[in-house]
Amino acid sequence: MAIANTLDGELLRRRLRHNYGDYVAYANKPYGFYMTHFHRYLCDKIQAFLEAETGKAMDILLLSVPPRHGKSFCVTETLPSWYLGNHPDGNVIIAAYEGTFAEAFSRRNREKFNDCASDIFRVKPNLNVQGVALWETENGGRCRAAGLKAGITGYGADLFIIDDPIKNQEAAQSESIISKLHDEMGPSVQSRIHPGGKLIVIQTRWVENDVIGFIQENWREFIYEDINLPCECEDPEHDPLGRQLGDSLMGPHLGDNDLPRRICNDNTWLRSKKSLVCAGEGEYTWNALYQGHPSAKQGNLFERQWWQYYDRDQFTLDQFEYVHISVDATFKQTATSDMVAMQVTGVYKGEVYIWRLVNKRMGFVDTKAKILSVIKECGSIDELVIEDKANGSAIIDSFRYIDDAPPIVAVNPQGGKFSRAQAVASYVIAGKVHIPLERNWTEAEYKDVEWDGPIPEGCGKRLSPGEAFVQQHMRFPFAKHDDMVDADTQSLTRVIKLTTGEEPKPARRIQRYVHWYPDMWEDYDSMSPAEQERFIATYGAPLEWRDELDKIS
Repeated sequence: MAIANTLDGELLRRRLRHNYGDYVAYANKPYGFYMTHFHRYLCDKIQAFLEAETGKAMDILLLSVPPRHGKSFCVTETLPSWYLGNHPDGNVIIAAYEGTFAEAFSRRNREKFNDCASDIFRVKPNLNVQGVALWETENGGRCRAAGLKAGITGYGADLFIIDDPIKNQEAAQSESIISKLHDEMGPSVQSRIHPGGKLIVIQTRWVENDVIGFIQENWREFIYEDINLPCECEDPEHDPLGRQLGDSLMGPHLGDNDLPRRICNDNTWLRSKKSLVCAGEGEYTWNALYQGHPSAKQGNLFERQWWQYYDRDQFTLDQFEYVHISVDATFKQTATSDMVAMQVTGVYKGEVYIWRLVNKRMGFVDTKAKILSVIKECGSIDELVIEDKANGSAIIDSFRYIDDAPPIVAVNPQGGKFSRAQAVASYVIAGKVHIPLERNWTEAEYKDVEWDGPIPEGCGKRLSPGEAFVQQHMRFPFAKHDDMVDADTQSLTRVIKLTTGEEPKPARRIQRYVHWYPDMWEDYDSMSPAEQERFIATYGAPLEWRDELDKIS
């Protein structure tokens, strides 16, 4: 691949140094690479991103590209070698779902650098450091490759590339794997990037809360550009390649003639491939992997028709036999963090009635204040049910010193989220869970339930708290947020334990005292204990009882 030491040869060297697309075509020629219109667009976007000076702590380029379209050739297998040729003292990190995958990308870059660098960039490799996990230039620049889940420590980066951080659908739907990836985005990614450094994430989408989803939620202000190139053109007016509706990313319609068979992803292939994927794996897989729209897949635990509805205006909380607040707590009061969920649940004649819902981003102080506000608003609260882990433990500790707080039930959940939800699903299937009618929700309650996902068709311009609750359950476990599902699962688990006698039911906390007339005393004395409890819930306890309590206290 040596370039002649002629005027034309020197002009070629300069073009390869300064034009990333030309370098990609040149360096990948031995591998049979074909530069399509789509690939050229991708290369031009990458070069513009690298050359942009924004003054921010870091810049991020997000690329959502369907599988088997040569995205790795254009980015991960080639860009580090070009970057280190132009910046021989720079630092590059390549990360993927596991170390061996990242090292394969590194190996290709090492080969291209060693083959081209001396000739094109007049830069030499450091022959003493030539491993696939780490190789260096003679000027001290280095390329490091590692698995994202394993953690990346000890190295900084001017350019950080994450390519396909999720192995497959099974991994995408694993709560523990996704949580691990999210946990690594701070210590293993953000903290590694030098001031003004560049982060490129290129992947096919599986779920809403993948790495691209995490960045869109948490690091939005640092996103330089968010590019999604669907396999099938959906919006000709805004398609960056100038495609027509239904066109593929490659083919004669874009000037890509005589495509090699292995990347002949033209319109004929597109129709056949879409039919194959949709028939075998469903439209969700097509929309997520090939179109870059991982909107939440319909779950299979909770169906819309299982939920019952009631007119909340015809009830008072005093009528319920038992009432609690279930809290799923997360304290990150940022515009994109997870949310705190609260659910006021009442039990009447063995059935569950959801009274109040909260699902919004709050810090610790606001969460505590909101719980106290809901307690004051509702009055008749028998228990405060909170998970005794992480943020929940902080709430539990703080409420131990509040005199008027209801008794706290510290929950130590067993199993994963899905198994816990599965355990209470039968209660919903049996039609024992009731949600207030749409007209029952107040404007203040609308503001207490934030919904940042797409509005389902037929739901108007905004979702009511009850509809948001149902939508989150229907999409579980595939949706980006499941806070209300967690709070509801915790709530129903507590109700089931009390109604089955697994745990003793707490005595009702009397919130209302009234003057009893003689006939009320007579009626009360003739009742069974259960009837007496309902009588007090309906009419209130006698003032004499409160006077006796005051004397005792």
